[in-house]
Amino acid sequence: MYKRTIFQSFKLALDGIIFVVRNERNMKIHLIFSAMAVALCLVLKVAPIEFIFIVFAIALVLIAETANTAFELLLDFVHGDRFHPDVKLMKDIVAGGVFIAAANAFVIGVVVFGPRLLGMTMSLCRI
Repeated sequence: MYKRTIFQSFKLALDGIIFVVRNERNMKIHLIFSAMAVALCLVLKVAPIEFIFIVFAIALVLIAETANTAFELLLDFVHGDRFHPDVKLMKDIVAGGVFIAAANAFVIGVVVFGPRLLGMTMSLCRI
């Protein structure tokens, strides 16, 4: 069995991440929203525990998207270009997992950012 060094393992993992970022439109969208959420954390000076929740929500979405991409590639490899309703169902299920992770991140974002943004809006309206 081939033994990899730790650095080779990291490089292979990074290659996989780069592939997903370059080839998956939804990963690019997730990364844009992730950057916006982190920037908003810095601007609004959220508490460290809230920042941790945001980071975990981001990580969950990115992990789900990479798993979704890998699973879809595997199904395409095994089943080829032929349409099969079971393959479609499996892809839909895994995409549903990404949706759940993204909805979770959205709810966490609303809970963390909502009161602050609402307070800012109310302050601006009083001026």
